[in-house]
Amino acid sequence: MISTVAFTTLGCPKNEVDTDLMRAAVERAGYYTQIYDPADASQLEGELPAAIVVNTCSFIQEATEASIEAIFDALNIVTPRSDAGSLHPAVTDGRAGTLALTKVGVKGAGSRPVVIVAGCIVNRYADELAEEMPEVAAFIRVGDCDTLVTTLTTHLPHHAEGPLQRVGESARSYQYLRIADGCDRKCTFCTIPAIRGPYTSRSPEDILDQARRLVAAGTRELVVIAQDIGRYGSDFTADSTLGTPRSDAGSGERGRSPLHELLEQLAVIPGLVRLRLMYLQPEGLTDELLDVMARHEAIVNYLEIPLQHASPRILKAMGRHPRDVAAFPQQLEKARALLPGLTVRTTLIAGFPAETQEEFDQLCTFVEDCQFDYVGVFPYSPEEGTRAAQLPDQLDDATRLERAQIVRDIADGIGWIRSSERVGQTAQVLVEGYSADEGVLIARAAFQTPDIDGIVRIDLGDEAEKLSTEDYLQNWHNRYHEVQFTDTILYDMDAVLVEV
Repeated sequence: MISTVAFTTLGCPKNEVDTDLMRAAVERAGYYTQIYDPADASQLEGELPAAIVVNTCSFIQEATEASIEAIFDALNIVTPRSDAGSLHPAVTDGRAGTLALTKVGVKGAGSRPVVIVAGCIVNRYADELAEEMPEVAAFIRVGDCDTLVTTLTTHLPHHAEGPLQRVGESARSYQYLRIADGCDRKCTFCTIPAIRGPYTSRSPEDILDQARRLVAAGTRELVVIAQDIGRYGSDFTADSTLGTPRSDAGSGERGRSPLHELLEQLAVIPGLVRLRLMYLQPEGLTDELLDVMARHEAIVNYLEIPLQHASPRILKAMGRHPRDVAAFPQQLEKARALLPGLTVRTTLIAGFPAETQEEFDQLCTFVEDCQFDYVGVFPYSPEEGTRAAQLPDQLDDATRLERAQIVRDIADGIGWIRSSERVGQTAQVLVEGYSADEGVLIARAAFQTPDIDGIVRIDLGDEAEKLSTEDYLQNWHNRYHEVQFTDTILYDMDAVLVEV
């Protein structure tokens, strides 16, 4: 019997792309693959996969702890079940993101899947993990698909001689389209450059080919991602067309960005309905970008721009550019004028070392003035290996958490009002699921990024009882329908179908 390899993914959309690449490599090696959700106990009721790959996140301490818990969850999967004991993680030293584990109990008898740990946590803590988790078959660094396949073929001899096609999964309504990886920025709080290396743009030919294949396979929305999409092509030669890497691109250097040229080509792919942009740094909000967004209906009027703070001194201490944030309100005003209904998301950090009350108040006022639709707020996390972790005047945990919650409350108060203002409006939404218990279709509007910004629940009324799985897949799944919003619960929207 051909072995099945299950994947579970933690962290950001970039990790989901890494998982897709690993799955493709494993399928080419002759194994079946599936997605494993540790929270779904029903997945363990049938035949277990032969191996589980845990693709981890280690951006901040909280993400590291969640990854460690997921690894131990995978190690505790045994068939038949045993009551002899289990492995449990306990982070015993949370200072500056250091890794220290305590294992309680022992693994019970019985067979279990081969467990492989991949991704960001391996890049940060490979040696410590190998010492603390001998039960793990291998630790795979970000992007090392070859070692993953070698490990699987060593432990799982039952595989096909040729590539296997993925089975049992319906067409996914959206896909992430990674146009670059790595980061050359020197943000003092961030571990990403150390984990993923320097900024490296993909060739436009590869990107366009992948995009066309995804749309041809049924994808209706492409989400363009990178650590900073605005720097796309800055590592290409200055006198070339897209696709030639620069040999002299220095760390942190701001070269030209042909992002708008790439978007011009992506936006006209036949069959593509939505093209969404994520992770655009503030200096990337250029007139050229706004122009191409305004001219192409497929490009969603949605921007995700991580600003991190509003205080010039704090931004400088973060290794960021205060002038970009100072100019942002004017840029935002221009963008909202050019792009009707523009949705704006940002991320902010509260409690950075030496943040004064005045600087914190400045951050709160900035949030109120900009009227963001969505804000991700994080308490500062001192991460091992970062310069910010070594700065003096570190704020205590309670202060960081309190300040983050205050900013979050301000942002949510604004966001919920902006969400409620959509009640009564109509919009095209993309249907992605069905809840039989509630009798509603699950969908997303253009102002909702997958897995982040909430959902739309479409009430089918009496028709809900007649909806079979076959009917849903044939007539609803991965299709656009016009709805009218009837109510809002926080960031989720209730809606009814608009009869044609």
